[in-house]
Amino acid sequence: MTGALHRSGSTAVASTSPPLPGYLVAATERSISLRVGDGTWTFHRTDVLDIARWDTATTPGSCEGRPVLVRVRSGATADFTQRRRVELTDRPLTLAPDLSPARGEDELRRQTEIWARGLELTTRPGVGGATMTCCQTRSLHGSDDGIACDSLD
Repeated sequence: MTGALHRSGSTAVASTSPPLPGYLVAATERSISLRVGDGTWTFHRTDVLDIARWDTATTPGSCEGRPVLVRVRSGATADFTQRRRVELTDRPLTLAPDLSPARGEDELRRQTEIWARGLELTTRPGVGGATMTCCQTRSLHGSDDGIACDSLD
């Protein structure tokens, strides 16, 4: 989402973060909800500094709500919700943990080297520095499990 924003010379506007573009989907006396690409932000109304019209190139009716730019005060707290597809299982409803930044042996090796360099350790095996270990299993049903760790020798 892109939009043009022309700021005035006001120091109050200049000292805040850029406005958040999205679609105003709810506004009450207590809160304001703004739909963005990944989910919906809900702000307490006293934390919202400004709501301005957002001239977007999106075709009308492509998203529910009115396109707006919202500025919030520093230190505001907000709720963020995401839509998720729910599939019924025998287990309780949970969210998957965030993926590790190191996926796969090559990425893990690069992450280990960066980590070791920051601690001024060598990554050469058998020298007494940092090493990485990776173990991966795959079941017949396609599940893929693995564990990886950095260690000091």
